[in-house]
Amino acid sequence: MGPLLFLLYINDLQHALLDKATHILFADDTSLIITGKNTSSFQEDINVIFGQISHWFQDNCLSSNISKTNFMQFSNKASNYNDLNITYENTFITTVKEIKFLGLNINNTLSWTTHIDKIIPKLCSACFTVRSVRPFYPNRCYK
Repeated sequence: MGPLLFLLYINDLQHALLDKATHILFADDTSLIITGKNTSSFQEDINVIFGQISHWFQDNCLSSNISKTNFMQFSNKASNYNDLNITYENTFITTVKEIKFLGLNINNTLSWTTHIDKIIPKLCSACFTVRSVRPFYPNRCYK
């Protein structure tokens, strides 16, 4: 019942963002996707969005956990990253190069290498388990 009540409570967050960001809600996690054509407009949009979020949190008697808040800048392998210092309520937001999002390990170039590197040990373990129990099951179970 807890996650359902949380989603009902936070459902109007989209109205606070005013088309500057796209939000993704999953259980008690909220992700914001912000896009910009150049660094100055992007930085300005981030400041506007954080101001809107801060105001929405105050209006709804909520607070955000800045220690769990991360920032990731996506780009292709050929482009340079802009060195952005994002702050929220006088606290710097940690910039990360990879993050786990809805079970997928995503890196800042959107390549699959990070996810593959994380799941290979799990797949090897599963294959070993299946191979280990094979003598105990009849052959018809493997068809």
